[in-house]
Amino acid sequence: RRLAPALARRSAWPALGVAPPRRWYTAGQLEWRTQRKIIDACAETLESVQGLNDRSSGPLERNSHKMTKLPFVFVLGNHSSGKSSFINYVLERDVQTAGVAPTDDAFTIIAPGESDIDRDGPSLIGDPDMGFAGLRSYGPGLVHQTHLKIRSGLAADNFMLVDSPGMIDSPVSKESALSNETEKDRGYDFGGVVKWFAERADVILLFFDPDKPGTTGETLRVLTKSLSGLDHKLYIVLNKADQFRKIHDFARAYGSLCWNLSKVITRKDLPRIYTMCLPPRQRTNTRTYGLGEEDASLGQGLKDLEKTREDVVGEVLKAPKRRMDNVITRLSDNISLLLMHVTVLEEARSMYSRQLWQNRGLTLFGLASTAAAIGGGLSVGLPAPLLTAATVAGVGLSGGNIYVGTKTLEALEEKYSTYEGLEDIFVKTHSRQLAEGDEYAAATWARVRETARAAVLQQGLSKLEKISSSEVRRLKSILDDEVPALRRKAGPTL
Repeated sequence: RRLAPALARRSAWPALGVAPPRRWYTAGQLEWRTQRKIIDACAETLESVQGLNDRSSGPLERNSHKMTKLPFVFVLGNHSSGKSSFINYVLERDVQTAGVAPTDDAFTIIAPGESDIDRDGPSLIGDPDMGFAGLRSYGPGLVHQTHLKIRSGLAADNFMLVDSPGMIDSPVSKESALSNETEKDRGYDFGGVVKWFAERADVILLFFDPDKPGTTGETLRVLTKSLSGLDHKLYIVLNKADQFRKIHDFARAYGSLCWNLSKVITRKDLPRIYTMCLPPRQRTNTRTYGLGEEDASLGQGLKDLEKTREDVVGEVLKAPKRRMDNVITRLSDNISLLLMHVTVLEEARSMYSRQLWQNRGLTLFGLASTAAAIGGGLSVGLPAPLLTAATVAGVGLSGGNIYVGTKTLEALEEKYSTYEGLEDIFVKTHSRQLAEGDEYAAATWARVRETARAAVLQQGLSKLEKISSSEVRRLKSILDDEVPALRRKAGPTL
């Protein structure tokens, strides 16, 4: 076959008959048992810190250690950008319906198997062994908009593809897209679901087409929030490039896409944009752009469009090989997020606790001093009016200390429930990294700050659980020792 040698077909799902094939473990140079051990070690390590994450209301999702049975490619894009046609092209079978108008409003998981079987969302998400149980937290609106298609005779049978609903470019400002407001126009948190799939995917494809090369609405929100920190496995595709009749029309669309991406990708160099087209038989309801019927299609004269298409297909076919590296990367990323989260919260809790004990100490000192003064006055026979005055003064001083201390604690609670207050703690606890110009620390904080603030607002500084130094050392040991050891096992021998 075009994409891969003919191999015996096996079902992807144990619940449907046969265990997943071992073949994807042997996609790299390592023996499959070694790969399995590395992946299991990553899952066990993540599971071991789940309790700490839950206690601290951390950034990790519940059951974040559980993986899907097979590697998968996640396909995103505006409606009519060619996602479904590309999936059919890769699989060499018409699995998805393609068209100009939106044809699918669901997340569709396409998996290889011995026979054609369809399963609805409750069946798929309800099975804990399939690896999609975490989607249940997004509510019934998503559960009923998720489907599983198991198909036989696919050209690629050692990984899955996940097709997504076409993103809708409704007018929206950049500021509103970057806000913390959650869009639920679809009946569920679309951006959150995209993030869930993207974090677990081995390859992410983001499709644009010439008619909609902008990044507004859901596309902007997905780029800035759901796909943040996942650049290493994200590929941006400008599809249907063969529909242009004139070079300046192509340049206008390409330039528009680059301009819009530059607004949301905050770095000088934009990522590569894969400009491609599908073979004529794979196109559905396409049209050309530009005037002049006598002009030949631009795509017919550009062989590099076909080469780029095969480059994208090549990246898709690497999904099984990338599973092991992606699992280690996800472990490292999650531990980094959790470590920064607990470090900042523990410092905030410690500052609050120190102030609380300082207040108590001053109050006890005032009361003890008053008692000592009264006792001394009685021993030397001071008049009753003086003793009464001393008692009132001492009690008043202690009451003043309690009032001031309470107001100070309230001020701390209010300060550290804001992004600015937590930012001060982050700068304090990570001063060395920031002084050395460690941009990774700043980027990690940008992803942690929301969960840190949510934890403070939800629990309050007074109720935050103490994070022991041994727990912090454990997280640092994972990053400094265990992750590098896993990298050495997974990496090529030089």
